[in-house]
Amino acid sequence: MTDGSRRIMVEEELHLVDLRTKLPARRAAEVIAEAGDDRVRAARHGALVASDCGGHATLEDLGDAIRERRTQLAEVANSLRTGIVAAGALSSPGVELAPDPDEPGTAPGHEFRTRASARFVVTVEVADADEAQFVARRVVPHAPALLALAAGSPFRADGSDSGYASVRSFEARWSPAHVSAFRTDTADGVLESEDALVATGVVADRGLIDADIRPSADGTGVELRLCDSCSTVDTIVLVAALFRALVDRVLADPENAWVDPTPAVLAASFWRAARSGLEGDLVDPGTGRPLPARDVCVALVESLAEQLDATGERDLVDDLVAGALGAGSSAARQRAAHRRRGRRADVVAVLLAETVGRIRPRATADDGGMRSMLDAYSPLGEAVTEEVHDEAIAEDGAPRPQYVDVLKAVSDLGAATVRERKKQVDEELRDRGVTLKVYGEPEPQVFPLDPVPRIVPADQWGRISAGIEQRGRALEMFLRDIYGDAEIVSAGIVPQDALDRAPGYRKTGRAVPTGTMRAAVSGVDLVSTGPGEWVVLEDNLRMPGGLAMAVTLRERILEAYPEFGARGAIHDPAEGLDMLRETLRAAAPEGVGDPSIAVVVAPDELTAHDLIHAAEAVGGAVVTPRDLVGDDGRLWRVDDDNDDARIGVDVLYVRMDEEALLSSSGADGTVLRRGLLGAISDGTVAMVNAPGNGAADDKAIYALVPSIIDFYLGEKPLIGQVDTFLCADPPQLEQVLDRLDELVVKPIDGYGGSDITVGPECSPRELDERRAELRRHGERFVAQEVQALSTLPTFDGRDLQRRHVDMRAFVMLRNGPTGEIHASAPPVAMTRVAPAGTMVVNASSGGGGKDTWIHRA
Repeated sequence: MTDGSRRIMVEEELHLVDLRTKLPARRAAEVIAEAGDDRVRAARHGALVASDCGGHATLEDLGDAIRERRTQLAEVANSLRTGIVAAGALSSPGVELAPDPDEPGTAPGHEFRTRASARFVVTVEVADADEAQFVARRVVPHAPALLALAAGSPFRADGSDSGYASVRSFEARWSPAHVSAFRTDTADGVLESEDALVATGVVADRGLIDADIRPSADGTGVELRLCDSCSTVDTIVLVAALFRALVDRVLADPENAWVDPTPAVLAASFWRAARSGLEGDLVDPGTGRPLPARDVCVALVESLAEQLDATGERDLVDDLVAGALGAGSSAARQRAAHRRRGRRADVVAVLLAETVGRIRPRATADDGGMRSMLDAYSPLGEAVTEEVHDEAIAEDGAPRPQYVDVLKAVSDLGAATVRERKKQVDEELRDRGVTLKVYGEPEPQVFPLDPVPRIVPADQWGRISAGIEQRGRALEMFLRDIYGDAEIVSAGIVPQDALDRAPGYRKTGRAVPTGTMRAAVSGVDLVSTGPGEWVVLEDNLRMPGGLAMAVTLRERILEAYPEFGARGAIHDPAEGLDMLRETLRAAAPEGVGDPSIAVVVAPDELTAHDLIHAAEAVGGAVVTPRDLVGDDGRLWRVDDDNDDARIGVDVLYVRMDEEALLSSSGADGTVLRRGLLGAISDGTVAMVNAPGNGAADDKAIYALVPSIIDFYLGEKPLIGQVDTFLCADPPQLEQVLDRLDELVVKPIDGYGGSDITVGPECSPRELDERRAELRRHGERFVAQEVQALSTLPTFDGRDLQRRHVDMRAFVMLRNGPTGEIHASAPPVAMTRVAPAGTMVVNASSGGGGKDTWIHRA
């Protein structure tokens, strides 16, 4: 570093946002008062502060100063429930940001100043104003590359995508008060140009005129004023370094020929930089022809080698430009954050984290370093079966394309950071009551949420949804039939004795009026058995849960790991709750326009997270059986907060065992069975799901679903299922007993993974016990081949290991206007993760979960 390095000054504008709403907050006065620092001032409308980072001769000192100022401001702002964000613009729908009364009036075309837009200004010291203007005119052809490096305003004020990398810069150029640089070599020439512009009457005074590069007000520096405020300090330092080198080059040889593009070519160069950022072409300042942004930036650095070597900072600048080009523009990262679920707040969350250095952008195209977290990820890991499909890692050990970004992000964070983030997530889940009962544990345990999401490509989801929708329609028709004319029994497709053995086949099912939807909400558990291959493990047509949990898991992952970006837009799981609400409303008795919904849960589940949040989403009152009364042909709920007033219930969303509900005493002390079934029979209340639905998710009936689909729909199944042995059949039972150590055995009425045995995981004693049970009560069980459940990378506290997973999806049904059944699979799913060394994924056995990213088509 030479002693003669020109000092660089940086002042950056920072947005103030409310940490809860993520919207701009006009709290500049409070932040400044709390900071007590005269280097911070309010900017424009009070939702911005301008921070003076001082003058520095070295790039290292400059970077340290910017980081220190941001840290100090963030601490002050956070104490006021406010965050600081460095970005060119923030979408601010519904927020009015008119200028403060003390601010000068807005110049024509500068209406963008009343929006949440911000920039940073780099000033390089020079001898005087004449020298500053001399430099400004000669440096301006290279300024578009600097704009592209810092481009970070892709969204308009209303939240829509502008199509530009820097819409702030693009909008600024609409104004007649804006110039790139005055076409004069002297400070007096600048004053004359400004006077001429004011004389037009279009601009009120020269204080409203804005130039991208111009002399500073005191004449001791030349200012670069065109760049979006930038969340990454390294990018600001890079822009400052290149700008200083450009200044040095001009002043080292003032007589050297320079490129002076026509105003039209210069305007096109700035437009292209604002449009493309680093993700497209720029205009080569030497030839006036398009050239990839990467090439333009690299060529600029190489052309300034002499100046960068003179300051001793060439290596640092090389590293900075490589990092900037690898990570891409802030605009591209903001769009990636928005694609996760289409929410403005997710963009702000990433910017908040980048601004204070909590996360750093990563080179998504480079998977170097990823192996550090995958070193222990052998072909087998701790998986039980050898021939298993891994959804994230190919056979050669390379990440599959859709997982490259997220696995790179995990590796970049490192084990220590992921461990700390996971601890914070666990604490947040515990505070929210996301806990579960685990066998052998005296207290409820926090739900284990793994940071690595599951990614389901759009084409796979299209096949899955079509298959489970078909399945849902067929099983609905099956339920209507077996509690009606039983045509499928008469046809010999489903034997009567198979129904009679099914514990879920109950007389209560006959209380449901003809044509009423019985399985409005069903769950389908699936596994992936190979690339793009999925099969159904089981159906749940009684009380499937997990929709609200999926929303919570997404929220926690996005909040804790803002680095994770999706390659393409993904569905928001909240879509599932919206669909659930509309499905329940559609299930209401005929003629009820605005149904009253009650969600009935067992008394010990009143604080269960999934139940309570699902109830909130559908607008239902949470009740226990003790709050209900069946009377006068209707179902009522008793409102304790309203003098025990009775409120009619039109839709009863049942999230507890059917028999437990029917045998419970209601608010009047009478057992609910007669009154509730009577109201269902009279058509005054819809029970979702209907009584008797257990017949359709019986494991023995599961074996017959392909035939059921063919019988009612005349179609072949669009999604496969597992070959199943019926232990009630003696020949099949003998096959099961002979291969017990190879098969999975399940009770026919079980759900939630209860009382199953996985042959390869069982001890000889456990196999003997199950064998004896099968000989005594074979009719109560089915057996299936062990499915090679797919695996996914799962963080075990040190690195990523293979763990088996399955997936719970959902189907929702409505009656059409002419009695047809409409089925929809909301684009939301719950991925469940088995503990190490097992394929049993149910949470009560210590399993956990993953966020599930379903890509939009």
